[in-house]
Amino acid sequence: MRSLAAVLFVVLATSVAAGAASSARSVDPPGADKPTGTHPPQIARFAVLVYSMNRDAKLKYVGVSGSDVRPHQGGMRYKMVVTAADAGGATARYQVLVWGIPGTYQWMLLGFKKIKIN
Repeated sequence: MRSLAAVLFVVLATSVAAGAASSARSVDPPGADKPTGTHPPQIARFAVLVYSMNRDAKLKYVGVSGSDVRPHQGGMRYKMVVTAADAGGATARYQVLVWGIPGTYQWMLLGFKKIKIN
């Protein structure tokens, strides 16, 4: 029997893959230096959801900035700064690292670390 986390991961990965496939019809702006079919806001939402479920953090996606997308080990590596709000509405920024293969169910959240402001 699969664990709840594994089932939820498959459901989320399915929604990310389906979203990537449906948005593959959209055209990236001319001169975009990112690979075709990559959508950092959607990947950032995936990261917040997976982290929230695994840590029971109740975070909500707010936005993404500083996105860096590169080919890595047969897939794509997404490194970005994600802003998320907690249950009380306070926002924080997180350094996020996600690896996945666009158009598939193979997605992994590799890092989700709060950025400390000095």
